[in-house]
Amino acid sequence: MRDQGLRDTGVVTIWHTDQGWGVVALDHVDLTVWVHFSHIVAGPNEFRSLTPGQQVRCHYEVPGQDGYPARAVEVTNL
Repeated sequence: MRDQGLRDTGVVTIWHTDQGWGVVALDHVDLTVWVHFSHIVAGPNEFRSLTPGQQVRCHYEVPGQDGYPARAVEVTNL
């Protein structure tokens, strides 16, 4: 994991299951973070997906991707 020390908790606001990406609104910083399913921490037999309204811990980097100011490098369910 690349870690610039940028981490926060947040809420999943958008998740596109068919495309494998979504957005997390951070709790303590005014940022939205782009998330790809490959950065979700899951067990070897678990499906990597998120649900709108779900609470997560997010390690992220700036600049972001696809018009979002930040991009997740690791997302963990709370």
